[in-house]
Amino acid sequence: MKSHDFKHITNKLGAESGVFITARTKAEGNKLANNLKGFGNVVGLTQDLETLSEIKADGFLHLYAHFFDLPSQYLPMLQEHYTLWEKLRVCCGVQMSKHWRYELNPATSSNKLEPHPYCGSLDIDAVEKAFMNTTIFKMIDDTSSPLGKILRPALIDKALDGRYCSSYNEAVRTKGLKFNQHNIVKV
Repeated sequence: MKSHDFKHITNKLGAESGVFITARTKAEGNKLANNLKGFGNVVGLTQDLETLSEIKADGFLHLYAHFFDLPSQYLPMLQEHYTLWEKLRVCCGVQMSKHWRYELNPATSSNKLEPHPYCGSLDIDAVEKAFMNTTIFKMIDDTSSPLGKILRPALIDKALDGRYCSSYNEAVRTKGLKFNQHNIVKV
């Protein structure tokens, strides 16, 4: 279950539920972890932007691998998968970067935003196809299952097919799709 409404989520969790947290700051993450522990939940990893900016993605992937006791041979697969997924998360789909969305279609924002630093230089179809060719993607490769939804840029995106990202980006460009908005026709 993913939620941004933590009062709502505490009502859904049973005793001793395992919880993973994302937060903007260490303090926010610690406060939320303590609140959830107070309800009897087990807090797994807390990923906060403050720590992430210090240890970078590779550092967090090492923490993740250690937490799940993954053998070291899985780390390169995890790094490949995450590196490509991160590009898709930012440059593709219903929850893409607001800067990239604005660059595709300035009418999608009431504020003037700076261009995204790298989305415009990517061959997004090549990134999508490379992601679909990762070992982890192939291991899961059931895009209709709940677990398979993690193979998408955001959980509410449609399944990747090698052209989903360029089709969605074209729909933003031509139809002005906003954050979390679907309604696209394949180009």
